[in-house]
Amino acid sequence: MGKITAEVYTLLGELPLLFLIFILLFLIIEVSTIMLVITGLDRETARFQAISLITSSGYTTSEAELVVRHPVRRKIAIFLMISGTLALAFIISILVRILGKGLSGPEDVFVLVTFLAAVYLLSRNSRVVNFLDHHLEKRLEKQPYLQKRTVEELLRIDEHFSVAEVHLSNPDGPWVDKSLGETKLRDRNVIVLSIRRVDGTMIRAPRGRDFLQYGDILLVYGRARYISELIETVT
Repeated sequence: MGKITAEVYTLLGELPLLFLIFILLFLIIEVSTIMLVITGLDRETARFQAISLITSSGYTTSEAELVVRHPVRRKIAIFLMISGTLALAFIISILVRILGKGLSGPEDVFVLVTFLAAVYLLSRNSRVVNFLDHHLEKRLEKQPYLQKRTVEELLRIDEHFSVAEVHLSNPDGPWVDKSLGETKLRDRNVIVLSIRRVDGTMIRAPRGRDFLQYGDILLVYGRARYISELIETVT
């Protein structure tokens, strides 16, 4: 019994360090996820990228290009890959020491299982995650190198220029069954950013040869005055 107790104490001596490493990994993933969100990625994509990078998972997706092509995201990715490699080395080292001493009794197994369950429950606790997300995001948003520009800033939307939806609700309207080029919107300094069909189909960055249909919803950008005039004409 004394031998088992000694091994339990030995196990308890290794577990705090292992626990600390898992906590640090959890925090690194959360911070990196928030940093990626601040740079413009949606939260689901950001978390997927952070976990994939820190675990060195091999994959090829179009979403990966969002990280590679962005200078700040590339730095975050490099940090995650290095952190994941170092953490894995420490975890393997600790596990080798634990397994090398052996788990000779139910007390040892109970302590190890309890530890793993605690780590899992902590990482899955929505309150903990939301608390971290809320406070970390506030702090990180103050960092100038992570600031993302809003759509309004990028398009310089003000009283002169705006973005609006134009609904082709009149079946006899002047644009129905005409190509985008025939509308000559470009000549009026109005750009069509996308076309949404009645069936939900999206045409992003449409070209002049794309035909307009009754019921289409056009997302347009240009001078507010011209857009107002166009809406009155086609609806």
